Amino acid sequence: MSIPEPSISYVNESAILLRFAEHDHSNTEAQPDPALQLRICQLAQALRSHPDRAAMLQEVVPGPGNLLLVMHRGVITEQVLQHAESLWLEDGQIRDESALIEIPVSYGGKNGPDLTQLSRHTGLDVNEIIQRHSAPEYLVQCLGFMAGFAYLGGLDTTLAIPRKKTPATSIPAGAVAIGDHYTGIYPSATPGGWHIIGHTPSKLFDPQGNPPCLLKPGDRVRFVPVETRS
Repeated sequence: MSIPEPSISYVNESAILLRFAEHDHSNTEAQPDPALQLRICQLAQALRSHPDRAAMLQEVVPGPGNLLLVMHRGVITEQVLQHAESLWLEDGQIRDESALIEIPVSYGGKNGPDLTQLSRHTGLDVNEIIQRHSAPEYLVQCLGFMAGFAYLGGLDTTLAIPRKKTPATSIPAGAVAIGDHYTGIYPSATPGGWHIIGHTPSKLFDPQGNPPCLLKPGDRVRFVPVETRS
């Protein structure tokens, strides 16, 4: 793929944002190119694992079409940019360390109280929705919202549904949900506005774990139906 030249902006005196693609937040269908997003995630991993990281960077945070670099005080911005550019351009430095993680899901019934509403919205029967949701190999584009919450790109467009106008007051940990053109899994109990279609026993976040998050940006995810209830 052709490599876009990122725009560079300062978030504050110690953080810079590299934008490889503009993300239109007003367009719920807009997602970054999967190949580009994977390269961004791989660059983030290369920067984290590089021997110079400890001296230069506090945080490396990929987002949709962008990469946030939080520098230690006193570090020269141009030095960080040259370092990131060298890793981006040297294919041998960016290794594909993504994992394919299978997530068992019990769809519908008490585990997926919004599956019926999704069926009405899409015009698809429940079994077709389950098949379409579990068929793709999703890309973890980034983590956000709460610890361990992964935004998964690659949802079948026929399953897209706007977020709820009134969020639910409590969603259990492990809830598998769809919001707009993304799907994801709630790592902890929380209020939320995505539509719940299933549940997984997989633990997405463990503060005592190493690493604490089951998924990392650049990983691939596949949902495996273990039980279905209409």
